[in-house]
Amino acid sequence: MSARRRLIVGSAGGTNAFGAIRSVRDRYGDRVFVVAIDTNPREHVAATVLSDAFVQVPPARSPEFIVALRDLAHSYPGACYLPLHDDEIQVAAHLAFEERLPSGLELIAPPFGVVRLCSDKWQMHQWLAEKGFRSPRTHLATPAAFRQIGSPAMLKPREGTGSQGVRLIRDGREIADLDPNRWLLQEQLQGPETAIDVFLSRRTGAFVCACREYIEVRATVAMKVRVHSDPVLERIAENLACTLPLHGGFMFQVMRDSTGQWTIIDVNPRIGSGTRMCAVLGLDFAAANLADFWGEPVDAMLRPLSEEHYVVRQYADYDTGRP
Repeated sequence: MSARRRLIVGSAGGTNAFGAIRSVRDRYGDRVFVVAIDTNPREHVAATVLSDAFVQVPPARSPEFIVALRDLAHSYPGACYLPLHDDEIQVAAHLAFEERLPSGLELIAPPFGVVRLCSDKWQMHQWLAEKGFRSPRTHLATPAAFRQIGSPAMLKPREGTGSQGVRLIRDGREIADLDPNRWLLQEQLQGPETAIDVFLSRRTGAFVCACREYIEVRATVAMKVRVHSDPVLERIAENLACTLPLHGGFMFQVMRDSTGQWTIIDVNPRIGSGTRMCAVLGLDFAAANLADFWGEPVDAMLRPLSEEHYVVRQYADYDTGRP
């Protein structure tokens, strides 16, 4: 009997980590020993009900985080490490790039250069334009740039996650005191927003994607979506995945510009908080990402869509036990 795999899942308190662990249980059952890690205590993390072990860790950007990783590598040697929050992915990828990731951990994440590009929305805008992808008209946030874009304009952090800090600006005086190196202005685009869940195999180059049109969003989390295929978006997705390149499972988001053309608004080097919504349709991008990393076939996890579907997410309650 083969040894039981060990998988450390980072930022386990997040929705995408919970979905990834559910996918592990659906695909592998108890054949994978799952260690959930998070900055919150165990009783505050719902994913602990699906995990075999839990470790509370300091924030990824703190100096103590690498010490926590060393302790994890010592406690769970030979484990694969799957970070699922943008900050944690960037820190872990940087450690791997500098060859400082603790020995005994095998990182499941894109290369640092790709991760860094996805994190910096200003650099990503310039990269997209250079490579021939449509990106919103974007400028560093100055009153002059606001006058150029016109009212209203979208203000967003140059580096940020989960749409935090994004808001509509109607007067240039609202940004007079902002650091333009940390904030961007973009043209307002037309909804609804659509997320594209993507898989590109590390081994075979096989490509699959699905489109999730947002119908209802609560606190930046998609609650109701239309899952469908779109030939135009599929071509964009495959071109984006191969050009970056970005292998395994990831997602990006698009909206339409004033001419009706699809425009890329964000690229995430990980699965999204709503990616799990595709799993109920036979498109389990999280499980496929892991299976591909482990050298296993993925066809059974990524069945093509034959028609459009509507998927609705509902909350559930979990007893995580006593402190």
